[in-house]
Amino acid sequence: MLAKNLNAIYSKFKLYYYRRLFRKVRTSGKDSLTAIETFCAEAIFGLNRPTLSQFANFINVSQPNAAYKVANLERKGFVRRIKSNEDLRVSYLEVTDKYMDIYGSGDRRYAGIIARRIARRFSEEDVDKLNEILTVVSEELMREINRYLRNEPALDEETKIEMAVIPDPAEEADPRED
Repeated sequence: MLAKNLNAIYSKFKLYYYRRLFRKVRTSGKDSLTAIETFCAEAIFGLNRPTLSQFANFINVSQPNAAYKVANLERKGFVRRIKSNEDLRVSYLEVTDKYMDIYGSGDRRYAGIIARRIARRFSEEDVDKLNEILTVVSEELMREINRYLRNEPALDEETKIEMAVIPDPAEEADPRED
């Protein structure tokens, strides 16, 4: 049941984002992005100033392919490269204000709306407990993504074993049975 509820919440956040995204997407012109370009820009935003190599690794493409995608986003004004102060051979990728203005604020705004609704609906104690649980989930239990964010190998042996034995969420296994 827990996996089903987590999936439902995740799906609703995605749908809200897609709905806002498609309302803002221009079908042609310099401000239009393809779906792949939008997801690439979102990955760059989520990775918080990755290098080209980190971005390529994350989206699982070659560095030349990633460079092509980034060049298109740069040409359209949605991504820029920032030179490292420590090593001028290194550049970091970041989305521009133009990207954030057109595409980037919807899902974060919705998270704020839901947070306010939770605070109104539940006791302060329940909200604090939920926040504590979500912090543990984000910082400790989402190891694979956290490793990417720290530029470490994403899957260790323990995670591979866990993934091999994870039940299908549709089976609605009670996670407390583990």
